[in-house]
Amino acid sequence: MLCVDRAVPLWGKPEDGHASAKTLKTTLWSEIAQMLARHGVAPGAYIDIADAALVTEDNLKALGNTLCISRLPATYKECERASAEAVTHDQWDEVGLVAQTKPPRHRPAASYKVAERTVTLYGKESRAVVIHSSSQDQRRQQRLARAIAVSATTLAAAGGEVAKQAYCCRADAAAAAEQLRGLQSRYHQGEVVIEEHPK
Repeated sequence: MLCVDRAVPLWGKPEDGHASAKTLKTTLWSEIAQMLARHGVAPGAYIDIADAALVTEDNLKALGNTLCISRLPATYKECERASAEAVTHDQWDEVGLVAQTKPPRHRPAASYKVAERTVTLYGKESRAVVIHSSSQDQRRQQRLARAIAVSATTLAAAGGEVAKQAYCCRADAAAAAEQLRGLQSRYHQGEVVIEEHPK
């Protein structure tokens, strides 16, 4: 279904429900372009707004000069790089609230801010906008807090077990220490020290 003004349909076609949206788009664009041309709309004179299935090498080639707006899938390294860069630079433009409906009392409306970046997809540069959501940020903060707690508990338990153990020679202690160093997490850095206890 092709719509304008948010939800006004002007073209539609039934397709196999099991067909891949990524491959369907390539064939549908030529049909849509022909239909728009019959109504005097030239290629490149409109903007295609589509979901993340749009972002494939074949689809972007098929678009030609037509501008598009889509979500860059997180599976692309450029998505992670652009997001990390936006967070590092910390220069956001405030958008604020965009919800058109009143939020429920127990859940405040999300507030948004954006940062513009450039990504390279299949050798071609494109404009990217990194969007920060206050509600998504809160969920991620909670998830991060849980991950940090699990990491700390796991390392403390492993370290505690090794610390209780006495080794008969330095080589055994060094092997145990090396194994413990391998348990470092992305959230914690530990230092392993071997102490001698002469008997």
